[in-house]
Amino acid sequence: MSNSDYSRLLTKMAELREITAEYRELTGKYRPATTQDTEGTYTQTNNKNAMSNTATPLVTRPGNDHAKVWKYVGKIDPGTNPSLLNNSLQCWNLAANDTRLFKKVVYTGDSEFGSNPGQQEWNNRCYGLMYDASDNASFDTTSAGYTVMTGKTGTNAKNIYTKLGISGTEDVENIAGASKVQDLQQRVNSLVREIVELSESGINTELNSLVGSAAESNEMIGQIHKYMNSNAGDIDRLNKLINKRKNMNSVYNEINEQRTLLARKYRFIFYFFIAVCIIIGYASYTSKISILEQVNSVKNFIGIGWWTSWWVITIVVVVFILSSFGWDMKGNILMVIRYITDPEFWTGQMWWVGVTFILLLIIFFHATFKSFFTGFDASMKELQNGMDKES
Repeated sequence: MSNSDYSRLLTKMAELREITAEYRELTGKYRPATTQDTEGTYTQTNNKNAMSNTATPLVTRPGNDHAKVWKYVGKIDPGTNPSLLNNSLQCWNLAANDTRLFKKVVYTGDSEFGSNPGQQEWNNRCYGLMYDASDNASFDTTSAGYTVMTGKTGTNAKNIYTKLGISGTEDVENIAGASKVQDLQQRVNSLVREIVELSESGINTELNSLVGSAAESNEMIGQIHKYMNSNAGDIDRLNKLINKRKNMNSVYNEINEQRTLLARKYRFIFYFFIAVCIIIGYASYTSKISILEQVNSVKNFIGIGWWTSWWVITIVVVVFILSSFGWDMKGNILMVIRYITDPEFWTGQMWWVGVTFILLLIIFFHATFKSFFTGFDASMKELQNGMDKES
């Protein structure tokens, strides 16, 4: 597994641990309002359908959510002896154990109770009305065998929703907390799937075997948390190792980048040197005089003090300047033009820099080309003298 996959996996595991802690806190605070008898936590109204204004809500298929705010909870198993009270109790407990928060629950009846004539697929279904649904989303339609269950609203009963711990419709804080359980559950399931995908790409054999042995999402979450808690030290060591590798990679990349820049910066000198060697070699090869005579000619032409000549000094200075600023000639020329054409360079607080630069240029060119112009004047005078003698 690559470093990026390890980092993503550790991040998602940390998020899963944080979210699961909040999930456990909320589910412990807002427990399901389940009951063992029909007189427990809810009030039941028989032969009434709160889902629609028709006996059977035919506008949707059974098993799907109805009118967006009525959520399908599940199917009831009536057993061999269907009972309206027992089936309704089973429906209420099913809705109470759901992570979503409902304020009404509907049982759709059974054919034994004269419910859903010609529509047997609607038998023994359980639906819940979302906590934030408007009042006009609930009806009072007479329907044989249907039941509507609502949490009790007395001084001693505070579970008017399918979760305990809510004191009433005005209890905004607790309603918001209880309704958050579903969102956390979905995020936990999403993280579990993502962790499984990453682990299958090669985290290690142990976690893969744990995840593979878990059939249900809750069991899978428990297995992953067990792995995380028991192997927290290994995860921390892996995290430190990943950080060290990242730092080393950064250092290596920086060194390679600097070496690449230096190589590009000075390769032009190497090309120039190779070109001069090729030209000199070709000239020496095609010359009619011997190599020793060529060497003597070069010595006589250059002389012992050749390094004091103006052209040698000029080339050396130009090479040093280019090596300092880089070999991008276009960029260097544009930089010089930008400075020269900037009034602040001459009149601003740094005016003395521009003036000093001009003085240094004057001194440099005077000292550099003095011998050249002196020799040029002497040559011109000799040429003039020769022409005067011929005339």
